Amino acid sequence: MNAISIGPLVFDGGRFAAVVALLLFFVVTEIVARLRRGDAAGDAARWAGIAALAWILGARIGFVIANGSVFAPHPLDALKLWQGGFLPVAGWAAGVAVLLLALLRRARGVALPLVLGGAAALAGHQAVLAALPRPSVTLPDMQLIALDGRGVRLEGRGWPMVLNLWATWCPPCRREMPMMTDLAANTPGVEFVFANQGEDAGQVLAFLAAEKLPDQGMIRDPHNRLMGALGAIGLPSTLVFDAKGRLVAAHTGEISRAALTRMIAQATGDSR
Repeated sequence: MNAISIGPLVFDGGRFAAVVALLLFFVVTEIVARLRRGDAAGDAARWAGIAALAWILGARIGFVIANGSVFAPHPLDALKLWQGGFLPVAGWAAGVAVLLLALLRRARGVALPLVLGGAAALAGHQAVLAALPRPSVTLPDMQLIALDGRGVRLEGRGWPMVLNLWATWCPPCRREMPMMTDLAANTPGVEFVFANQGEDAGQVLAFLAAEKLPDQGMIRDPHNRLMGALGAIGLPSTLVFDAKGRLVAAHTGEISRAALTRMIAQATGDSR
């Protein structure tokens, strides 16, 4: 898995890299501005804020456009920034546009701090991603439990699989579950397995009934063995395996429909 834990906080690896990049951008921009011309530091900080906001909005809009077919039936999903989903090249284009605007407005001493801050952010982001462990993971050979008490094994099914680790007490798990079950019902050729962590069948069934969700693919992992076997450190965790049971993509935290669709495409070889 690619998640990082800092005390009680758990970050998906990509999100942690983005946080590091953002901090580096502001710190380096501020330092360079003060070293070059102290009275321009305020201008640099203001333009840095504009550039960061432009990057976020540009990257998000780019991602939504690139995944238009996924967002079209659910347009409000475009506003759910906490789920992730950004197109970096669109973000950098927006950032360059802000830099050009600063030059056109002749903002004193702003260009170099923004450029060096952007370079530091990019380098930091790539360094964090490169440092994340990428162990070879396959579906574990263990027996879990269906809601009716039958034994269930995960490996050897011969289909691409989306494995979601969740619990009823986990707010992000509850928020993403309607989208997950809807995608499961409309993605032929891919098996969805929802492995509840540490709860009994009564708790799971009560949640599904209250939310009017199907029980298809729901199983129990009463001793949280999957989290240890897969290196998951937080809930929800979503892992996508190919037909041979090899992990091809993973995400920790609430996930968007578009991001999960892209992960599934990696497992199925669908380049759309």
